[in-house]
Amino acid sequence: MLPKCPVCGAEIDPDAKFCVKCGSRVRFEEPRKKGGEIRMMEDKGERRRSRWGSVLKATAVTILISIILASVVFSSAMFVNVPVGYGLILVDPVTKSIQGPILGPTWYLKAPWIQGILIYYAVDSLGMWGRGTDPYADYPSVKCFSSDQLEMTVDVMVRWTLDPEKLLDIYRNYPNLNWKDKTIASIVRQTMRFVTANFTAVETVEKREYIAAVMKEEIWRRLQAEATLAGAISYFEFDLRNIGLPSKYTSAIEAKLVAEQEKLQAEFERSRILILANASAQERIIKAEGMAKAKIIIANGTRAAIRMAIEAAGITNSSRIAELYLWVEALKEISPNVNVLIITTGEKGAPIIYQLPTNSTSPHKP
Repeated sequence: MLPKCPVCGAEIDPDAKFCVKCGSRVRFEEPRKKGGEIRMMEDKGERRRSRWGSVLKATAVTILISIILASVVFSSAMFVNVPVGYGLILVDPVTKSIQGPILGPTWYLKAPWIQGILIYYAVDSLGMWGRGTDPYADYPSVKCFSSDQLEMTVDVMVRWTLDPEKLLDIYRNYPNLNWKDKTIASIVRQTMRFVTANFTAVETVEKREYIAAVMKEEIWRRLQAEATLAGAISYFEFDLRNIGLPSKYTSAIEAKLVAEQEKLQAEFERSRILILANASAQERIIKAEGMAKAKIIIANGTRAAIRMAIEAAGITNSSRIAELYLWVEALKEISPNVNVLIITTGEKGAPIIYQLPTNSTSPHKP
């Protein structure tokens, strides 16, 4: 009869050192008969040593993994990466102190229990337009009223930067870092409603650039005066994107502007016509004055010429000499426009026809 394994009860070969079924290491005592069976006995000491070896290996692996995990956790809690445009504020709950800022880009080593707060101080923006569904808009358009109680929607974009030296002060006032939504957005809305209430709806169209300048100046003044911001805003820009009026009112304003433009055009045309008429009248006056002066000069010249002719000829009949001189001058004046000249010698004399010379004809003798 084969001996049995004391662990699983399977029959095994007496020469074997392990149980084929359960793998237990066994050894046989001196065979002794008890109820006709041969008993065998397990090597308990060797099994105990094997069990303790497995336990020690598992414990060593667990400790090693724990050390690695602890190192990773502690290193992530101790080393802080501060990117460009950020400042690091250190909050120590043990000493109840707040320190900083440490400006990036840099790495900073801190105690594991100290909390590191990153604050962005570079250019930040706040957009208000549309219905607020635009991915680049933080809030919807601001509803405002004009001085004549017309509702309008105003779209704006504001940008600012924070003074790195004031990050600690603004963090003390806003530990949740919500100054953008809690204060800046509120000041922008309130200021826009205050400014638009001082202008009529028509003026918001005609004086848009001026209104934008007033809004920017007033918002900047209020941001500087806000005590909770601690003067941390060092740079500010404001863009008035649009002032939306009801479509019917916009059409009426456009019609009014067109009428005003037409009125200005008509006034300009009237002024132009008056200027041209005045210039034409002045031109005629100047020409008339010139002609009158010319005639006076000619008359004076004629008189002087007649006097000189009389004095040279020694003739006492000055009237006849003047008449002949005037005839000569008249002939000289009409000669360019006359081809044939008819001269009479008296009441009974035959007229003399004289063909005046031209470029194509030769003079005919009478």
